Amino acid sequence: MNGKILALLLSVALTFASGAAQARDPHTFNASAEAVAEVQNNRALPPPAGRDDFRAAPLAQFAATVAPWKQTFKTMFDPRIVAQSCLATAVYFEARSESEMGQLAVATVILNRAKTSNYPSSICGVVYQGASRLNACQFSFACDGQSDLPPNDRAWETAIAVSALALAVAEATHYHADYVEPRWSKSLHRLTKIGRHIFYSQG
Repeated sequence: MNGKILALLLSVALTFASGAAQARDPHTFNASAEAVAEVQNNRALPPPAGRDDFRAAPLAQFAATVAPWKQTFKTMFDPRIVAQSCLATAVYFEARSESEMGQLAVATVILNRAKTSNYPSSICGVVYQGASRLNACQFSFACDGQSDLPPNDRAWETAIAVSALALAVAEATHYHADYVEPRWSKSLHRLTKIGRHIFYSQG
């Protein structure tokens, strides 16, 4: 796996562990907060263990400490998390000074490229196309020689939320108003809620 992507995944795991990806506007960004809720609910880092705990029950404590890390690595390499990490990084470096709509537009371009035969078929492939050559990539941040690890700040939180929203909407095949509960909704995968509508995919 590309070293940049691996380092990025670790950064994203730490961000999710801190529960930082929260929506800024409860009216316009509830959807993105809900879209990343499933990831946020999987704690990426275990709580620090005290020394006395290890003395009292070393094997049990060791197992309890290691178990959350197994979930961390499982989450980090989940294809959806990998894709969202790459997409959020591109949104952050390419459009963090734009409005949320502007950032969503950039994310949409990347998603559309991944669907066409002229570009790599994966989101990470699109984002890091040509990154191995200095100043020869599709997105300048990927090959400018600078670190691709975004700081854990408000702009990064927004980029994660925007990316989650973009991915959720791109996968949606069904929706219904939140004041009804169609029978078919139980057989689909719930993605997110935007306004008064709940969106689903068949996957």
